[in-house]
Amino acid sequence: MHALSLVLICAGLGTGVTSLVVLHLLPTGLSPIRNPVSQYGISKYRAGYRNMTIAYGVAGVGAAIGIASLPGSPAVTVLLCAIFAIARAVISWYPMDEPGGERTVTGRRHGLLAIAAFLAIALASRQFAVLLNHDNVQPGLATASNVCGLVMLASLIITVFVRRGGLPGFGAVERVFYLGATAWLVVVAVLMSRLG
Repeated sequence: MHALSLVLICAGLGTGVTSLVVLHLLPTGLSPIRNPVSQYGISKYRAGYRNMTIAYGVAGVGAAIGIASLPGSPAVTVLLCAIFAIARAVISWYPMDEPGGERTVTGRRHGLLAIAAFLAIALASRQFAVLLNHDNVQPGLATASNVCGLVMLASLIITVFVRRGGLPGFGAVERVFYLGATAWLVVVAVLMSRLG
């Protein structure tokens, strides 16, 4: 199971990060400082956004499989990874509302899926750190997981203040979250490579 987990995480992250980088390099007219990543999903580059979200979903499945195979692994951590995977995989079928436009049911569903994915992976990283600290076998990875979780939680909190306050920088803060989530999936992959 460790090898399968590693393959899924690496394939998902490789594809997801590549798609995200390409989206940022294309002439989309979107600003990585101001615009959310989800806005690629309502542009003519939505196929690249869908590719990215599905790929991150695959990485989430890999994390769930790998963590489930660990002795003493709490079911809540596996469940959180599964929630992240499902929410990421399906979110592109529920695009965000056009900025400044009318609120729609689809847009609200997008928001709920985003919240579910972001909270799930942030909490999973913290639970994973607790699991690794319990046996004190991988203290470096436990610390890395903890740091990733703190980065994700902090960026979520800042995102709320930026959004509600109408402040600039929403896109930049969200991308910090993506960086934390990607780094945490790498931490899980490193553990799987060591075990496997």
